[in-house]
Amino acid sequence: MGIRRGDQVVVISGKDKGKKGKVLSVDENRITVEGVNIVVRNKKARSAKEKSMQEKKPGTIDISNVMILCKCGKPTRIAHKENNGKKNRVCVKCGEVLDRKFVKVKEKAKDIGEEVTEKDKEKAAAEKKPLVRREVKHTAESKIKKPQATTKATTTHRQIGGS
Repeated sequence: MGIRRGDQVVVISGKDKGKKGKVLSVDENRITVEGVNIVVRNKKARSAKEKSMQEKKPGTIDISNVMILCKCGKPTRIAHKENNGKKNRVCVKCGEVLDRKFVKVKEKAKDIGEEVTEKDKEKAAAEKKPLVRREVKHTAESKIKKPQATTKATTTHRQIGGS
């Protein structure tokens, strides 16, 4: 499949033809697009405090009814081309790469022309909050009074037989 979550698509057929939106989820042959195929569900109140209401949410549409929007602004088909050992999705019309680039910090700094120093690494590590463990004091013993054990066992005997 060429369409992924987060892509901008345009609907090419159906009641919402021409609408544009962001892909919220992708299943096998169905996708959910933001603002397209709005479905109304009636939600009944479960208690007296709640209110009955109508829920409006986007329904799924077939993946064949949408085309991806290129950065040039036109709906297009997707081609796959290999670039630097990676397979990328490419616009058929203009040749623009459709995949988002995820660049590591070192590579990004090299592209800009700066060097990543040890201070930058330490600053980045300091910004991340370390895990903090809380100590839990066991105060259950002091709050709950235990019944004191009796030293003498008291037993009661019943008389069997009635006289």
